[in-house]
Amino acid sequence: MCTSLTYTSGSLHHFFARTMDFPTTTPWRPVFLPRHYRWQTALQETRTTRYALLGGGRIAADRPAYLLADGVNETGITCAELYLPGAVTYAEAPVAGHINLTPQDFINWVLGEHATLTAVQADLPRVTLVNQRWGNDRYVYPFHWVLSDRQGHNLVIEPTDLTLHAQENPSQVLTNTPVLAQHVQNLNAFLAVPGEHFTAQTVRAARAYLASGRPLPEGPVPTNRFIRTAITRWGQPTAPTTADAVQTIFDWLAAVRLPYDPARRHERNHNYTHYMGIIDIDTQTYYFLPRTTGRLQQIVLTPEKAVDRHLPHAYPSD
Repeated sequence: MCTSLTYTSGSLHHFFARTMDFPTTTPWRPVFLPRHYRWQTALQETRTTRYALLGGGRIAADRPAYLLADGVNETGITCAELYLPGAVTYAEAPVAGHINLTPQDFINWVLGEHATLTAVQADLPRVTLVNQRWGNDRYVYPFHWVLSDRQGHNLVIEPTDLTLHAQENPSQVLTNTPVLAQHVQNLNAFLAVPGEHFTAQTVRAARAYLASGRPLPEGPVPTNRFIRTAITRWGQPTAPTTADAVQTIFDWLAAVRLPYDPARRHERNHNYTHYMGIIDIDTQTYYFLPRTTGRLQQIVLTPEKAVDRHLPHAYPSD
C-alpha cells in the first residue's frame, strides 16, 4: 500500500516522492550501491551495475543482497515499486535468451544498468518477470513500477501480461491496485470530467474542486489515495523553491500515510508507512523520513561518491 507522485517546482527542480507502506518486515533504510557491483538475482544469475544508485532499501535476512523499493541512479533516472495485487502476470519459469528477473530484482536492473528511460523501454521486450520468491520472502509480490527523470517524464510499467511495456502517466500520481487507466477514470468520474484520459480539463477541475473547500477522499483505499493526491498535486499553486517543494510534498505524503499500530505489529497483514521519501532528481538528493525516529536524513549521490565508493552501504535508518 503506497502512494507516489512526481513534481516540478517553480525553480524547475524535478522530484519523485513516495510513502513506503508494507507489512512488518526487516528495517528499511537508505542504501547505496556502487558502479560495477556484482549482485545475484533471486534466480541465481549474476548481474553487474554500470551506474551507482541510492534509494530506500533493506538487506536480505538470508543472504548478502539488497532489495530496493525506490531509488535514483547517477544519470538521474528514478524507479519505485508499488503493490498491484490481483492484476499481475508473471512467467512460471525463465525464458531462454531473455533477461530473467524476479519482481524484487527489477529496480536494481533498471537503475543499475540504464542511463535513460528510453534505454529502459528498449530493453523491456527482452525482460521476463519470473514467479519466484526473493530470498526468504513469504510471497512473490505483485508490483507495478513508476519511473521518472530530469526532463519530467513519468512512466508506469504494469506487468498485466508477459510482455512488458511502459506507458506515459500524465497524472504523475500512482498508488496500488487498480491499474493506472482505471485510477484516471475514477479521478475523472469524481471530478465530473468526461472521458477516460487525464487532460487539461482534469487539471482545471482539480483546481476548482480544491478551491471549493469540499472534502477530499480519506482512508487507506488506493482509489481514495490516488484521487486525493492527484487533486492536491494539481490543484495547488506551484511551490517556488526547492525547500518549498520538499515541505509541500512531505505534507501531501503525510496526508495519505498509514498509521503504525503496535498492537498489530506481529500481524502479517498490518500495512503501515515505514518511511516517506523524496528524491530531488536534479541534485540527486534523497530525503528519507523514517517512521521509527521521525528524523529527516538528507543524502546526496554526488559524482565523487559514484566514482570513489566501491562497496555497497546501508545507512542507519535514524
